[in-house]
Amino acid sequence: MRAAEKLSFKVILPLVSLDFVKMGYIAMEKQLVKISKLLSFILRHHPERLGLKLDAYGRVDLDTLIQRFNAHYQVHLDRQVLAAMMRQSDKRRFALEDNRIRAVYGHSVPVLPLMPASKPPTWLYHGTSHQAAIMIESEGLRPMNRDFVHLSSDLDMAKQVGSRHDAHPVIFRIDALAAFTAGALFYPTGSRVWLTGKILPKFLTRMPTSG
Repeated sequence: MRAAEKLSFKVILPLVSLDFVKMGYIAMEKQLVKISKLLSFILRHHPERLGLKLDAYGRVDLDTLIQRFNAHYQVHLDRQVLAAMMRQSDKRRFALEDNRIRAVYGHSVPVLPLMPASKPPTWLYHGTSHQAAIMIESEGLRPMNRDFVHLSSDLDMAKQVGSRHDAHPVIFRIDALAAFTAGALFYPTGSRVWLTGKILPKFLTRMPTSG
């Protein structure tokens, strides 16, 4: 009986250990997501919450940010945590330059694009809600409360973005090359996001909803 008990113990112990490892990994992932959201809030919208002043390109000293972030939010952030957070994300939300950091896109505070305007791909995409789609069809895409209109380089990302606003988002395909030829400026971000100004309705096509 004791041999059987020992055998059971040997079989169960690794499973319990793996569960603890998995729980720790999930907790770490959640913490990184939380830090990413807080950083986005500060660097995109409210740097003044930490007494920070962004430069013309939205950059701020990294050491100062880390010090004030930790003091304000009581969350541990250092360069290693920041690197892990950036590796985890499937989007390039932040950019590091020397000892400065900035949000790559999504600003409601005025900043200059990180990269110069360039020729876009033929098609770009925008995911949104059914309610917003009505206005977009009549007025086109506008920055609204952001500095720029944000466009996705692929359909999957547009669906992902749109699903934040609608369980079954509306996807617009943008004839970016035609808009560019007509004078619209497009800014790459080094991610799957392109930034631009107003896009007129004639450059938009509402894509059919998939079943």
